[in-house]
Amino acid sequence: MHLNTPTPALAPMPRQSLFVERLSHHATMVANARERYATDTHVHDCDMLFVPLAGRFSVGDAQGGAQTLGPGHFLWFAAGSAHSTTTLTAGQTHIAVYVDPALWATALQAQGVSAPSQGMRAGSTALRALSQRMFESAKAGTAENYALCGALVMEAARLSGQPLSDGDPASALLVAELLAETIEADLSRPLMLEAFAQQHRVSRRQVERVFRAKYGVSPLAYLQRRRLERAEFLLRNTRDSVLSIALQVGWESGSYLSRMLEKTWAKTATQIRASGPLQGMD
Repeated sequence: MHLNTPTPALAPMPRQSLFVERLSHHATMVANARERYATDTHVHDCDMLFVPLAGRFSVGDAQGGAQTLGPGHFLWFAAGSAHSTTTLTAGQTHIAVYVDPALWATALQAQGVSAPSQGMRAGSTALRALSQRMFESAKAGTAENYALCGALVMEAARLSGQPLSDGDPASALLVAELLAETIEADLSRPLMLEAFAQQHRVSRRQVERVFRAKYGVSPLAYLQRRRLERAEFLLRNTRDSVLSIALQVGWESGSYLSRMLEKTWAKTATQIRASGPLQGMD
């Protein structure tokens, strides 16, 4: 679906939000984590990149059409394009980057992209990493990082050369990858599949099925494997006790960690520690 710029002739004019005069560095970012986020129909006096980090959104256009948007995708709205946004989940986080139209045009030219259609496109690992860093910076109250902002604009311009996406962003591949990212972010946390499934508006059974299809194991088996790999790294690269390492990876006792090591690799914690440093997992 294309998000078209023109407004119907007899429709009331949407309100306008003004950003261009605030763009001292030609781009600025706003981070938002408000629950039940929703806006009325409005336009901006500059281009905007909307990048979800968590939750799902319904984004409407001037003709009454709507797209469902979630992490892994982003939207570009041209200056003057009427749109509205409503969350489909209770929780959400996103960033919006407001860009001077001249800078956006320059970024597109630099990336060799000519006259892209407005709308939703698949993101990238780089776009997600940049937007997450920008969100964390805003949450910490640090000064806005214009270098990150500019890097995100350039990456979004590059991605704008790809076809528009009409697919559901909660696709099997995305759901599986997001769950793997969630697990990797903190191995000490218990696996909260029900909460994850509700956040992304799919069933727990669907989550387990698509995860196994992508990674070849269940989410729990994946978590246990990553815990074991992390425990091996800590055993070989630190002098932390077996109990301390067990707690760091989410197990409540050193004896349980020892049993898992012997069951999986037929080695004791002492034998693994004696093997020497293991690189590659910070």
